[in-house]
Amino acid sequence: MTFRLGCALMLAAATSLAAQDAPAALHPFRNRSGTFQIDLPAGWRQLAPNEARKIAELPGAPTQLGYVEPRMFYAVGPVDDWLAGRFAGPWLWVVEQEHEWVVGDDLEQDVAPKLREMWDRQGAAQGTRHEIGVIRREKFGPRAHEAITTVRTTTPRAPAPATRSLDVYAPAGGQQFSLSFTTAEADFARAEPEFRLWLATLSFARAARGTPTLSDRLWNPLLVFGLVSVVLLVLYKHTRGRPPS
Repeated sequence: MTFRLGCALMLAAATSLAAQDAPAALHPFRNRSGTFQIDLPAGWRQLAPNEARKIAELPGAPTQLGYVEPRMFYAVGPVDDWLAGRFAGPWLWVVEQEHEWVVGDDLEQDVAPKLREMWDRQGAAQGTRHEIGVIRREKFGPRAHEAITTVRTTTPRAPAPATRSLDVYAPAGGQQFSLSFTTAEADFARAEPEFRLWLATLSFARAARGTPTLSDRLWNPLLVFGLVSVVLLVLYKHTRGRPPS
């Protein structure tokens, strides 16, 4: 009897551990324009503008979650948790823009300086520091869609915690898509394999077209990122400058 009880307890413990280690159930997410699809944790959805305004009022809310434009830049994640003031765990930030960003073979020469300059400008606007890691060219999804990736560490003003993101820059159908899979810096090593499982399901409605000149390749996307920076700066100053209620 004791032996059987011990076996049953060991089996229950093993089952519990397996359940904890098992990846979350996934569900297809499709953006509103229907231009890309990716499997994300069940329960995740796109943050709506009215919800973002509510979240902007909550203490501890990441600045990005306080303002979204549904077909331009927005967050995807556990929105109900955010509305309840719970911001732990990973989430996805998406930027959609016109004009593809297609570069040459030398990523360090063609991409790295402009990418780091762009994030430096955005960091200065928001009072944060961005550190960009190694820039790579990778392929994702069932159609092996080519994208540029890097790991970015963001250190905001205290007491907000640092975050780390797997940034994916993918051209498709004449547009540029930027997907930032973000979590707490301390959790990134554990979360990155799961991010890549999600990316294995990434698909676009149309293939990349390509652009003819280096100026077209880099300038237009950075203009849009600059606009996002300005919008977030205005939001940051507005929400953080409001006297406590």
